[in-house]
Amino acid sequence: MKRISLICFILFFSFNVMYSQTFDQTQISKPIELLPDLRLNSVKEKGEVANSTLPIAISIASFLYLFNPVVLLENDKIGGGLTKEFSLGFGYFGQERISLEYSYIFVQDQKSRLFAGYTHDILLKTGIKPSNTMQGTSAISLGTGYFTNFAHPGVYGDVSYGYSIRNDKILFYPSFKVRYTYVFEGSDIFDFSAGIVIGLANPWMDLKIRRKNQE
Repeated sequence: MKRISLICFILFFSFNVMYSQTFDQTQISKPIELLPDLRLNSVKEKGEVANSTLPIAISIASFLYLFNPVVLLENDKIGGGLTKEFSLGFGYFGQERISLEYSYIFVQDQKSRLFAGYTHDILLKTGIKPSNTMQGTSAISLGTGYFTNFAHPGVYGDVSYGYSIRNDKILFYPSFKVRYTYVFEGSDIFDFSAGIVIGLANPWMDLKIRRKNQE
């Protein structure tokens, strides 16, 4: 009888130990099994954040490509609007530019503004040469010309700083511009704008860059 009781006690003890080990392993393995899910969730969250910010970045870039925001001070009043500048350049880098800019102001009586003039780009990177491929360099631009709001004419002077991306035919110029306009028989204007200038260069000239490079 004692032997049977001892055998039963040993079996009960062994079963209890095995059950406790199985229970512990199950509990420990659960967090480990959840780790891949947590990692996948973190990757998904990062992807969702990137996907949500990408359309915003594209929208801002497209807006600056099509329209440049402008803030102006005129007759002791602050106004805002949209402006866009196109230019036609000459010279090896198209750095001598004839520019035409149209502005639409939201809160003024004379909403439409037109600027036409000459701009000279000072390329800050040394050693670059005319090329058929796009090249980038920081640049400072100085401009002057004629102004009209279709009621009073005037003259203006401006200075810009930005990053010029160009070859011998095309110009993309993200820049910041500060301009002062003297209006005949009207209030002078001080304005600040930011955006992308679009231009062409040497449309009727063949600089023969490839031919010179082959020689």
